[in-house]
Amino acid sequence: MKKASKWLALALSAAILTGLTACGSAQKEESVSTAASTESSVSGAKESESKEAVSEEPVTLEWWYRGNGIQKDTELVEEAFNELLKTYPGMENVTVNFNCYTGAEYKNAVVLAQSAGQQIDILNTVSISFAEEVEKGTYIALDDMLAENGALKQELPEWLWDLGSIDGSTYIVPNYQTAATRMYFITPKEYMDKYSDIDAMRELFLRKDRTVEEVASMLEEYLLAVREGEGDTKYMYPLGQTYTGSNGYTKRYDLVGPLMKADGSNTLEYMYLTDEAKEAYAISGEWYEKGYIHPDILTINQNDFCSGNMLNEVSYIYSINNQMGDEEKVSKYYTDTWGIEVYAIPLIENYYITNTWGAGGNGITATCEHPDKALRLIELMTTEEGIELYNMMVYGLEGTHYEKIDDTHIKTLEYNGSQGGVDTSYAAMKWIIGNTFHAYLNQGCREEENELALEIIENPNNSFSNLMGFVAKTEKVQTQVEQVSAITREYADAIRCGVYGADWEAAYDEYVEKLNTAGLQDIIDELQGQVDAFLAK
Repeated sequence: MKKASKWLALALSAAILTGLTACGSAQKEESVSTAASTESSVSGAKESESKEAVSEEPVTLEWWYRGNGIQKDTELVEEAFNELLKTYPGMENVTVNFNCYTGAEYKNAVVLAQSAGQQIDILNTVSISFAEEVEKGTYIALDDMLAENGALKQELPEWLWDLGSIDGSTYIVPNYQTAATRMYFITPKEYMDKYSDIDAMRELFLRKDRTVEEVASMLEEYLLAVREGEGDTKYMYPLGQTYTGSNGYTKRYDLVGPLMKADGSNTLEYMYLTDEAKEAYAISGEWYEKGYIHPDILTINQNDFCSGNMLNEVSYIYSINNQMGDEEKVSKYYTDTWGIEVYAIPLIENYYITNTWGAGGNGITATCEHPDKALRLIELMTTEEGIELYNMMVYGLEGTHYEKIDDTHIKTLEYNGSQGGVDTSYAAMKWIIGNTFHAYLNQGCREEENELALEIIENPNNSFSNLMGFVAKTEKVQTQVEQVSAITREYADAIRCGVYGADWEAAYDEYVEKLNTAGLQDIIDELQGQVDAFLAK
C-alpha cells in the first residue's frame, strides 16, 4: 500500500541511515589510519565504507497481485511482514508494499499503473495475460539468476518450470499447488444402493471409448429409478453442460486460448462445437422436454440443488466435482464435508496435468531496480526457509486472525473454509502467494492434504500434456476472440441446457453461423499454426 506517510518515513530513514553510515565510516577510517598510516590502508577503508553504504541503502519493492483487495488489517499485516522480513539474510534493508486488487479490479489496475509509469517490481500473472506481458517486455528472463539459486530451482518440478517459460526462457516462478485432479461423479449412497449398480456405472465411466449416448442412457435410467422412489422433483445436470465444461464428461484437454486440444489429438477445436457437444445438446433438448432438467435452469443457482443438498425434496441426484485421492478418500471427504453419505466414482482412470497453470506465478519486471532482492523475496515465498513469512502473508497475524494449534495446523478466526474472502479483516489466497505446500492447514483443509497432493503430483502414472511450455498468443486475432466470446455468451447456455427443446438445432445452426461470421476460423488457423510450430521443434 502506498501512503504519503510511509514514503516520508522511508525518506527520513534513508537520510538518517546515510548520516549514521558516513559518521561510522569516518571513525573507522581514522582508526585504520592511526594503526597503520599507509595510503593503501586508507584506500581500503574507503572501499569498505562504499560497500557498507550500498548494502544499507533502503530498498522498497512494490508487489502487485490479485486477491481480496486492501482489507481492514492489510496495513497491519504489511508492517509485521516487513519487520519479520528484515530478519532474513539479504533482506535487512528491504520493505515490501502490498498492492492487492480483487479479480475484477486487478487487470485494469495493472494496465493503468503501467501507463502511468508507476513502480511495479514483482507482478503476479493471475488474471492477466502472461503471454501478452512477456510480448510487451514487462518481465525479465530469470534463467541466469535461477542458475545461481539452487534452493529455488530445486524446489519446483521441471515440468512446472516449463509452465513458467515462453520460447525457452523462464519469466516467472510458478506458484505451487495441486496440479492434477480427477473428475468424480458423486451421488448419495442411499440412492445408489436402492436404485442403481455402482459397479456397472464405474465400468462405463472409466471406459475410454464410452459414447455420449451410453452415458446419457445410464443417467436417464438412474434418474427414472430415483424418481419412482423419491418423486418427480429430482433432476439432473443438462448433458450439454457436462460435455462443455471442466467438470464433466469432456475428454481430457488442454486450453489453447479460447480453443481446446483433446488429449491424444493435436487438432484444435472450439469446445462448444465438438461432435460430442452437439450430441449432448440434442439429448439436453430431449431431457428438458421430458422434465428431467429443472424448468428454471437458466435462472436458478445450481449449487442450491447439488452437493450437500442432494437429499432435499427438490434436488439433483448427483454432483460432478474434481478432487484428489482414490474413491474411498474422496467419498469420505465429501461425506464428512456435506454431512450425507455419498459414493464418489471417478470419470477418468489416471491424473492428467495440462499445459495451463491456473495458479500463475510471480515475475520480476524490467523496470525493477533491485531484481536480486525481488527474486530473494519470491524465493522466501516458495522455499521452506520462508514458511513463517509466507504464512503471515496468507493468514495474517497469530492471535488476531488465527490461533496456532501446532507446527502445521491453525484455526482461522473469521472463516471456516480453506480460504478467506473479501468480507474478512485479512486473508490472502495461498495459491497466488507462493508454495501452497508450505501453508498451514486450517479447519477447512483436509488432513494430510499436502502429502496427498504431492503424492498425486509425483505419481509415475500421470499423463502430461504434450504442450508443456506452450503459451498461446492471441494478439493477431484479439478482435475475433472478443466477438466469438460475446456470441457464445449470447447462445451457449441456452443450447447447452436444452431450453430450446426439439428446436435446439435451429438455434445451434444460427449460433455456428454467427461464430463463423465473427472469425472463429481465423482464430483456429492462427492458433493451430502456433501449436504445429511448437510441436515441430
